[in-house]
Amino acid sequence: MRGFAPRFALEAGFLILLGVGAGYADLRPAAIVAIVGGGWLLVALVELAVWLAQARPAVVSAPVLGVAEEPPAPEPEPAADDPDYPLRAGAGDAPSEEVEAYTRVIGAGSDEDATGR
Repeated sequence: MRGFAPRFALEAGFLILLGVGAGYADLRPAAIVAIVGGGWLLVALVELAVWLAQARPAVVSAPVLGVAEEPPAPEPEPAADDPDYPLRAGAGDAPSEEVEAYTRVIGAGSDEDATGR
């Protein structure tokens, strides 16, 4: 938009001079309004021409070739009475080997600190 400010000043000056000139010519108010309105329409057409002449990147969507793939079917939710369900009732009652090994490692570290080694 490098040329916006000078163009705006020129257009605003044109409309002001048009209104002042029509008033100085001692025209009727309806004629002054019609002249300034016509000038405004002319300025709007110039702005439209400038807007259309500006280069804008074209937005083109590429066509999809081939057969459209269907989205994958959602996986079914596990039932609460399923033995493999991770949030089943009593899941924390029987600790796994991994949990026991982790507890032994943590417990061994705290015993060493308590003995001062």
